[in-house]
Amino acid sequence: MSHETEAVYVEKDDGVYLGNVAFFMMLGATLISLLGTLMTDFALGQWVYKQTNSATAYGVIGFAALAPQLLFSPFIGTLLDRYPRGTLMVLGHAGAGVCTLSLVLLYASDVLNFWYILIFVGIGSIFNGFISQSFMVLVPTLIPENKLIKFQGFIQGGLGVVELSVPALAAFFLVSVGLEGVFIADVVSFVSAICLLLLIVKKINKSDGRAEPNTDQPTSTKSQLMYGLRYLVNHTKLLTLLLFMGAINFSVGIVHVLLTPLVLSFSSVVELGTVMTAAGVGTLVGSALLVLFNDMNNKVALLCGLLFVIGLLLINTTVIFVDPQLTIWILTGIVLSLTMLFVMVDSVNQVIWQTSVPKELQGRVLSIQTLVSQISLPLAFLIAGPMADYLFEPLFAVNGPLTDSLGHFIGVGPGRGIVFLYGICGIMIILSVGVFYKFSKRQ
Repeated sequence: MSHETEAVYVEKDDGVYLGNVAFFMMLGATLISLLGTLMTDFALGQWVYKQTNSATAYGVIGFAALAPQLLFSPFIGTLLDRYPRGTLMVLGHAGAGVCTLSLVLLYASDVLNFWYILIFVGIGSIFNGFISQSFMVLVPTLIPENKLIKFQGFIQGGLGVVELSVPALAAFFLVSVGLEGVFIADVVSFVSAICLLLLIVKKINKSDGRAEPNTDQPTSTKSQLMYGLRYLVNHTKLLTLLLFMGAINFSVGIVHVLLTPLVLSFSSVVELGTVMTAAGVGTLVGSALLVLFNDMNNKVALLCGLLFVIGLLLINTTVIFVDPQLTIWILTGIVLSLTMLFVMVDSVNQVIWQTSVPKELQGRVLSIQTLVSQISLPLAFLIAGPMADYLFEPLFAVNGPLTDSLGHFIGVGPGRGIVFLYGICGIMIILSVGVFYKFSKRQ
């Protein structure tokens, strides 16, 4: 299913693949930039909440940091198939940096408010979309196909380190130098990323996977976008995988958003920190395992196997309250395992797309893949809370409808309804895996 084009990794420099060097420089630039962005998002959320004392305002800022890049992803993908991808990545860093610099100036002028933050965070989100999507389509032009899973381990490991570092670093900057210091650190991160990229951007652009201009192909942005959609419709295996992962992400989104309410329903913030740390460790363990992976011919089987184990783990969360003294430790182990496995699932899924779609089409096709597969996450976030509060938790409340039946096995009281919902998500994942694997074998 793979499609090879001339790529940077065929060149050698003193016996070392130039593609490897360019990859690690590009990864370093992306992680440095991401660290600054996440620190700013964290600090802005805290500042807005303190200024407004509104959880809604806090949530809207988080929404503004994610939604625009998701909604604009098909447009960004189309541009990535038309113009030099390395250059667009540099422009993405520059645009996001200008947005942060604007926030610095507004804050220094003492005129920063919620609406300014919303505007510049939203615009910066679109530029961050250029960064993430260009990175995604450039990786297979730098790394040989049989090494992609291994290098996904480096990517996921870097992301795990950044995610673990953000809360501590952002809190340190806020306490020591204030919000302005966080902004300045973010601007420095963008400048550093641009400087790194400028060292390799010309070599990347020489063979970035784009097709040579062809007058027989559609040239307008709209027609190219539709071409990407038609490609997916005409490739049933990829379309099936896309819908399958969208369904999986819906269940994973429910699990993710309800984890904090679950822990706090029976424990304290200290234990919540323990669980979240375990999730970060799971990310690092999963990335380390990926680095050790050799290329697999049947990546779909690997994907399904990992998801099957995830489903079993979610079903097992229904019994964590059997021994209250062990509840937090059992949950911590489950969360670590779930995070480790899903890091591997996400990486294998990404490699399937990178090796199945022609490089010259990856901007358009992978952007649609990102939109469709991830749109289920905010949908899950919207309905998970009401489902837990108004349906599943009351079912397992003291004297609730299921107290004398399933309550004997799961327990009765706070959090029991959430773990029952986790079990349902696990069953849905296993059923989805069975249907998808059977369907994929027929194609």
